[in-house]
Amino acid sequence: MNFFLGFLLDDSTRSSVQKVVREIGTSFDQFGIPVRWVKPDRYHMSLLFLSNRMPFFMLWYYKFKLKPFFLKRFKIRFNTVKLGISRKYKELIYLDLEEGGEEMRKIFLELRNIFNLKTDSNFIPHLTLGRISKDLTKQEYSNVCKDISRVSKSLGIKEIEFYVSDIKLVKSTEDGYTILFSLSDSSRIKG
Repeated sequence: MNFFLGFLLDDSTRSSVQKVVREIGTSFDQFGIPVRWVKPDRYHMSLLFLSNRMPFFMLWYYKFKLKPFFLKRFKIRFNTVKLGISRKYKELIYLDLEEGGEEMRKIFLELRNIFNLKTDSNFIPHLTLGRISKDLTKQEYSNVCKDISRVSKSLGIKEIEFYVSDIKLVKSTEDGYTILFSLSDSSRIKG
């Protein structure tokens, strides 16, 4: 079980991302590389991981700490599919951002300060699509990266965009997501 602050994709965006995953999936199938794809109903973009458990008083605490927080509506537009967001996460298949990344970084830093958390400051806004289920050789990694790049160019990924106007505190379990509360009240959003 995990608790995080972030946002979920709307139905239209989720459908567009599903199409990208189907097309990109053929690249991995051609190379015989097993992938654990994220289920479409679990597509989300995390801003801040909070904990693995949340007693009732912590939920109250998070609501209290977020009371003065205001969100200015912003646009997310995806760029391309990539593999390996860092050395630690070489197996990660994700969509990086063309637009909205700076806003997400600012929100991440603001939330980190609100909760006085000592988290990794190397926050990379992205949408996780899946994870490779085996260690790749250097040649496999190179081949897959080249194929992903080639296929991505023809998928119109830069046309996939949506607006973020709320942030949710989400409980994630194997069965799905539960939204514990949302910062979406129009009286709380400026801009």
